[in-house]
Amino acid sequence: MTAEPLTTSWSRVTAVFLVGVSAAFLIGKVPAALPLLRAELGLSLFQAGLVVSMFTIVTAATGILFGAFADRFGHLRVAAVGLCFAGVSSALGSLANSAVPLIASRAGEGIGFVLVSVSLPPLLSRLARPEDRPKAFGLWGAFVPGGAASMLLISGALLEDVGWRGMWLAIAVGYVFFAALMVWATKPVAARPAASRTSTTGGSFLEVLKVPGPALLAGIFGCYSSLFLVVTAFVPLILVEQAGWSLPAAATAGAAVIAANAAGNLASGFLLSSGLKRAEVIQATALTMALGASLVFTDALPIWLRIAGGVLFSGVGGAIPGSLFSAVALHAPTPGHASTVNGFMFQGVSIGQFVGPAITTWVVGLVGTWTGALIYVWPVALLCIFLAALLGRVETRRLEGI
Repeated sequence: MTAEPLTTSWSRVTAVFLVGVSAAFLIGKVPAALPLLRAELGLSLFQAGLVVSMFTIVTAATGILFGAFADRFGHLRVAAVGLCFAGVSSALGSLANSAVPLIASRAGEGIGFVLVSVSLPPLLSRLARPEDRPKAFGLWGAFVPGGAASMLLISGALLEDVGWRGMWLAIAVGYVFFAALMVWATKPVAARPAASRTSTTGGSFLEVLKVPGPALLAGIFGCYSSLFLVVTAFVPLILVEQAGWSLPAAATAGAAVIAANAAGNLASGFLLSSGLKRAEVIQATALTMALGASLVFTDALPIWLRIAGGVLFSGVGGAIPGSLFSAVALHAPTPGHASTVNGFMFQGVSIGQFVGPAITTWVVGLVGTWTGALIYVWPVALLCIFLAALLGRVETRRLEGI
């Protein structure tokens, strides 16, 4: 076994977080660029949707498999391959002159994103003392909203200065720096005994499926991501269509709602370190998210209150990802299965992101108002609360050695 660190290297933990943020740039770069992409490449609405959703499709199909690869072949090695894949794919995407190569490049970016996302958490864990890991994973849980929101905020200026092709290339070149940062941050803990690695990729996959914890983590993350995308994706649309806001103003407000998510992620580490049970944090958070979403989707409320509901929803909601990432070590069959469990959770995220908006828009279409979205929001929130209760029972049994 590898000795536990005596101190937490917060500079290295922060560096790993920033590498994760850079991977999430690939998510945030697309929304503002879509009008340019459609105009220049002649993308249909369906093709534009594929450019956006290719990440979800790739992650849903590969998350647990790529996690098993990382556990088998080494976390730093696989994360480095992921950054290379993401950078090369982004560079090739900048050369696209039609829909097919652009969508193919997005698939490559998605593969790179998954490889990075499932490989870095085990390295992060080795950089922090056991008592500091909830806080470290609280920080890590903010990497997707942090990266997506920051890129969304700066993409407007980048698109004006260098266009979408220049932005794609700038991100690709930036990965050279982030690869060097990752190596510096994780090199002291990247090496591990061969015994801690899984013997086969398939074996790692099956061993994770045999225990209940990882499936519950994936289910909770799926509920959370479904709710999160349903609210954050439609806030700008509501502001434009119902409040008459300009598109830039609505996009900025939407980015601010997403960015608020970081507060909940950071808070989760302190909540868990204070002695609160993980299930209790998740259940209280899911209930608060449902209440915040109720404010967002109630058409009769003033717009300022609906925006406040979005901030409440996102800001508190971040406590769920941080709580789940810090649970991986407890629920993985062995330390050598950590990336496989992370991959499983990311598959839950992707399935939730795929299902949530589709069902919500269908229900809203039937009802005729955005308030109809609550017909989807509340059952999913209650399912999240139920799954958290089951997770709490599993954790109690594991901690008691039953």
